[in-house]
Amino acid sequence: MDIGIRTGTGKWPGLGAHYLFKADYTPMLSPRLVRSVGGIRHPQDLYKLPLCCSSDPWWKIWFEAAGARFEPDRIIAGPELGTQAYDAMAALTDQGVAILTRNLYSSLLTTGQLIQPFEALGSDGDGYWLVHSEGRRNTPKIRLFRDWVLAETADVRAREQRGA
Repeated sequence: MDIGIRTGTGKWPGLGAHYLFKADYTPMLSPRLVRSVGGIRHPQDLYKLPLCCSSDPWWKIWFEAAGARFEPDRIIAGPELGTQAYDAMAALTDQGVAILTRNLYSSLLTTGQLIQPFEALGSDGDGYWLVHSEGRRNTPKIRLFRDWVLAETADVRAREQRGA
């Protein structure tokens, strides 16, 4: 493997790491699922719907970040799919509320396919990082791809710095 994208703090022995963006997360769901319960106004309203990967520790962190009490006994368990990509598909198809990295699914929010009902973001301090073998940092194909990815994600990093 020449290059990869990892989540974490950016410190991996033998790897050069280039910060892309925060791995902050928030609940997202389809507009139709929101309508099915008459709207989502408070974090506790999420307990009316199935939560995808309900045992994921991100849920507790997010509820606390939103200023709400996490109540695992109230959870309606949704699909346990194990990856954000599948959780996003479950949310798109009205199967439940997914807790997703906002920066990865912003286009689905922009098009209205998914809704982020609350501004609150959960964080465990991780970010997304482009990584490669430290010794190969100047390999032309790695340098070219790294420069392209960093340029493509520059706006996201700029928004983070502005606090937007």
